[in-house]
Amino acid sequence: MWKALQALIPFMALMALNACLVMSMANAQTYYLGVLAPQGETVAQERWQPWLNQLNEQLQEDTVVLVPLALENWQQEIEAQQFALVLGPQVQLIKMNTTHWRWLATLQADTAPAKLTEPADINGKNFNEKGFSKTADKQFSATVSLANEFNKLSQGSPLKEPSAMEEVASALWVKADSGIYQLQDLQQRKIAAVDAEAFGGYLLVAHLLQQNGVPSNRYQTQFVGYPIERTLHALASGSVDAAIAPLCLMEEMARQGKVSEKQYRLIHPVATASSCQSSTPIYPNWTLAATEQAPNALVRQINQNLFGTSQSEQALLGIGQRWLPAESSSNAERILYDMNRHPAQKQLGAHMVEWVKAHRLWMAVIVLIILISTVNYAWMSWLAWRRRKKITLQNRLIRDYDQQLRQSERFAVIGEMSGSIAHEINQPLATIQNYAQGLLIRSQNSQSSQEWTGLDNNSVNSLHAVEKSLTDKQATETALQQIVNETERVAAVISNIRRWAGRSQPDEVRVDIATTYEQCILLLGEKASAMSFWLVSDYPSLQLPNLVLDQLLMNSMVNAEQQGATQIMLRCQAEDYNGKSYIVLHMTDDAGGFDEAQLLDHKQLTGNKQLVESKSQQRLPNHYATKSTKANGLGLGLMICQRLGKSLGGMMRLSNIEVQHELNCIQALDGYQQRFKRNLNGKVRLMNTESTYPLANTIGAQVSFYLPLHLADEAQK
Repeated sequence: MWKALQALIPFMALMALNACLVMSMANAQTYYLGVLAPQGETVAQERWQPWLNQLNEQLQEDTVVLVPLALENWQQEIEAQQFALVLGPQVQLIKMNTTHWRWLATLQADTAPAKLTEPADINGKNFNEKGFSKTADKQFSATVSLANEFNKLSQGSPLKEPSAMEEVASALWVKADSGIYQLQDLQQRKIAAVDAEAFGGYLLVAHLLQQNGVPSNRYQTQFVGYPIERTLHALASGSVDAAIAPLCLMEEMARQGKVSEKQYRLIHPVATASSCQSSTPIYPNWTLAATEQAPNALVRQINQNLFGTSQSEQALLGIGQRWLPAESSSNAERILYDMNRHPAQKQLGAHMVEWVKAHRLWMAVIVLIILISTVNYAWMSWLAWRRRKKITLQNRLIRDYDQQLRQSERFAVIGEMSGSIAHEINQPLATIQNYAQGLLIRSQNSQSSQEWTGLDNNSVNSLHAVEKSLTDKQATETALQQIVNETERVAAVISNIRRWAGRSQPDEVRVDIATTYEQCILLLGEKASAMSFWLVSDYPSLQLPNLVLDQLLMNSMVNAEQQGATQIMLRCQAEDYNGKSYIVLHMTDDAGGFDEAQLLDHKQLTGNKQLVESKSQQRLPNHYATKSTKANGLGLGLMICQRLGKSLGGMMRLSNIEVQHELNCIQALDGYQQRFKRNLNGKVRLMNTESTYPLANTIGAQVSFYLPLHLADEAQK
């Protein structure tokens, strides 16, 4: 039995070992290390993977995986909280939210002697109470001294060649034959840089130029992107005048045979602890930090690896990194503040937003008060506008009523005056007519007696005397007859005026339109000698009071002649207006038309409410007008025409029209043209003509008389 137990002991030990391995594998975790790869993923893998392999060998259970990150998505990937460890230049980490991060170590370059740095606090920021200090505190801690002792173990070993990845500084390069020798010579020049956010590839030199009186708006910057070698390639191709390169990049590319260092010259060289040429001081190098996702046990193991491995052991393992406790970032942050790139710097808008959030209750009250005041102001403004509009319309109504009242008073005065004048003129006119008719009768009787006497006298002399006497008497009788005709005409006009004034009733007669039109043209006399007259009519005659048509046509023609018309057109047709049929007399000229600003709306006033609510009652330009086109009302002739039209049951409209359009309409209706001609014996008459005469104006005035249609129908019976 003892032998059986001895045989089971190895088996049980093996089972226990397997159980431990299973439990260990169950507790093992994989963590990710995000590393900035400015020269590409391949270079990052070659540089950091040996150190990471050595770290993973010393970890008990966990594994750290290297993930190279490009600068354009570096911050977004880190803020996604997928990485337990972060490795990158210190200035790139400043721009992130590192409140709960733990700063582990800062990389020290092999090409420089070990620098003694002050330890960083837990957040990696050594700010004093008054802000940034001018010089960093150089006090040593026990940890720093211990690290330096480890670094001294290999002091006798030769230093390796410099690398652009080991130290953070910037070098400003130009071609050796360039005319640029100092920073001020870079004004209006083109400079190549890696990226606007690259600390050692742009910000350091931009800060240097700004301190030397060359702000960024005085030179052109061409950002070529990663990898960082593109800046020197752009300078070599001649597309830029200068190039900003990280520290040791020129030396590294020269050692690799990519460029010839003799062909380039450094601008603004400064003395540094590095064996590489630099235009700016050296700033804290790459820093390793643990994020919130890294457990404390992992952080302790990494610290033991960083500071517990001697340099000789690292050399045997092929590891070239030397680590020191995390350095202060105050100098780098001061540069970011000067360049207005520090994340703690907020714009005025951001400060205002924070202030509003802190006082949101009072701001809500203020906004509510402003909103209520705005609504109240808008409401009161609308009420005032409506009230002002109503008052304006009422004032306009009052003015219109006042004008109508004055016009009515003027009409009444004119009517009374016209009646009185007609009565006074009628008496002497009747006397003149009686005397003229008496002389005419006596002359005719005397002529009859002389004819009988002439038959008894056989002498030749007596015959000649009689013929001469007969010729003189005939001329006298013609003049007397003309006097009688004109006195009868004047008497008819006076009768119309008295009838217009309301003194009598009209006596309608059949009036020939063409004949009346020709008589009115002849009455113009010499004024019509240079004018053309057109006529077209669908009706030969109208049933109207005596001389009414004469007055309508004559007043319109005199008005056109006074305005300088050279063409007068009369068109008589039946038309529909507002659902009714009228016989319309359109009298058109080419004198330029009425004043558009004085033409009023053709609708009549029906009361205050309609005037206030309807825009058609406002004084707006319209196609037709029933009121004045002159400052003091219608002329007396047009006013009489308007009243005569109303007395016949019609109306008068004034408008402006294109003369050529009206002329084409008349010609299309077979209208004819007449001109004023004088014979050799001095007599005048109208003759038809087909000649073409130019228009004085393209726009003319049109006076339209709308008369009831039954006036034309009764004339045809």
